[in-house]
Amino acid sequence: MRLNKIVLSGANEHTDIKELLALLNTCPFVEIGIQVSGSKASFGSARYWWLHTLAAHASPKNHLALHLNQDWVEGFCTGKIHPELDTFLKLEHPNGAPIFERIQLNFKIGREKTPNMDTLLQTIRRYQPKHKFIWSYNDSNQAFVEQVYQRGFPIDALLYDSSFGEGIAPSERPAPVFADVYQGYAGGLSPENVGAELQKIQTVVQEHRNIFIDAEGALKGADRHLSLERCKLFLKNATQFRN
Repeated sequence: MRLNKIVLSGANEHTDIKELLALLNTCPFVEIGIQVSGSKASFGSARYWWLHTLAAHASPKNHLALHLNQDWVEGFCTGKIHPELDTFLKLEHPNGAPIFERIQLNFKIGREKTPNMDTLLQTIRRYQPKHKFIWSYNDSNQAFVEQVYQRGFPIDALLYDSSFGEGIAPSERPAPVFADVYQGYAGGLSPENVGAELQKIQTVVQEHRNIFIDAEGALKGADRHLSLERCKLFLKNATQFRN
């Protein structure tokens, strides 16, 4: 098993951009995940302007991802891209690379409406291969994602989180779902337990295989926003598995 990407989720308008980019510049294997939806990143909101400022200062070596939630992910699944999201997806570096490389689809069947598969795949095709898409994988979405895979559609990555954002670590970590799909693990990862959780993952992942991990809730500080100090401790305790 090789841990080749670590996702630190939850950066927002309360995160100092200069300090965030300094962290990214020293850790090229880190990706920052930013939660977006109509209630959080609509035009004129603090997060909307923060995202544009971040985009203006980021370099192509800084890895940034948008995690779509609520109305933005429901709209995406039905082919209706909210104008603000469309603006973010069109942002590019001078070399043509997208500012926000990866897009995470945080839909959960049973909570959001079940997507029409053909419509969702058509929407993703509009942005591939320039953007990579992370599919949320859990008990609710399992059958749907497996049908997509069986159709031969290119799935860029899966994020396996049995608690689906509730921050609960399972007693066991499951093996990768598909032999040829990049897989990430989330759910209850913290600076204090990441070593033990990666050991669980290591027991079910083949030696040659790349994986990523994603943490958010336990990276927050006393103000309930992302703590870069907590992030640094998380990275320190996780990077032993990058060799």
